[in-house]
Amino acid sequence: MRITSAIKRGIWQLLILIVLAALALNYQTILDQYTLATYHPTAAVAAIEPHLGLTDKGRALLYRANPQVDDKAAFNVNCQTSKGELELGCYYHDRIFVLQIENTDLAPEMDVVMAHELLHAAWARLSQSERDKLTPELEQVYTGLNDQDLRDRMAGYAKSEPGQESNELHSILGTEQAKLPADLETYYDQYFTNRSLITAAHAAYENVFSSRRMELEGELATIRNLKGQLAGLNARMASLRSAGEISQYNALVPQQNNLVDEINGRIDTYTRGVEEYNALSTSLDSQQITDTESSVQ
Repeated sequence: MRITSAIKRGIWQLLILIVLAALALNYQTILDQYTLATYHPTAAVAAIEPHLGLTDKGRALLYRANPQVDDKAAFNVNCQTSKGELELGCYYHDRIFVLQIENTDLAPEMDVVMAHELLHAAWARLSQSERDKLTPELEQVYTGLNDQDLRDRMAGYAKSEPGQESNELHSILGTEQAKLPADLETYYDQYFTNRSLITAAHAAYENVFSSRRMELEGELATIRNLKGQLAGLNARMASLRSAGEISQYNALVPQQNNLVDEINGRIDTYTRGVEEYNALSTSLDSQQITDTESSVQ
């Protein structure tokens, strides 16, 4: 049987259509593989990447978002932040931008931010049916946490980015919650080989602020308690002096001096601690401590 030129053309056209259909169905995978083979991250991104524990799929998502670590000036432009707005990263125009954190105690949070923004890139790639499946799972975890701070954050997102609450939960839970239901853990496993690396880094970052603030609040309470004791002692000494009980008054002077020295020493320590804490806060435009105490004579 002789194959005519028309049949040959038909076969070639069919083959081309099959190839094009295959490319259309697998173009994301093809682009991922090409990116993994050709992309070279900047030094700043290369320093962060090993801390993320990414799968090949996660690494491809990161590379395709062409991530960039910015100083504050560049970050404010690239992420279009407002003055006083606390943002450490953004996924904008299909790109990831992360703020450079200079303070060594807080720098591990850059890993968390990079992973957070990577999950925004992952969400952007999901189909609507995939998002619809994930959303109730994410909301169930969110409701079960009963975390007021997280509720406040989500209320902020509802105002600033209405309709993106599930997108934000997808990134927040994936990078900040150490334990998740099995189905969600399996889902995030496609991006991270060890998600606990990210959640541990976030916990360490949170601990820098919470533990130091608690220490300072405790020190301030002690100072105020000692000042109360000093006020009582001063009142007692004034009464003795008025009554002419000079010997009893003089006997209390060393105690008074020691108490004054202790209070002033603690105030100096507290003031230095507040300055250090506020320096950390300033590096991220975060909330500062404003409580102060004056020395006593």
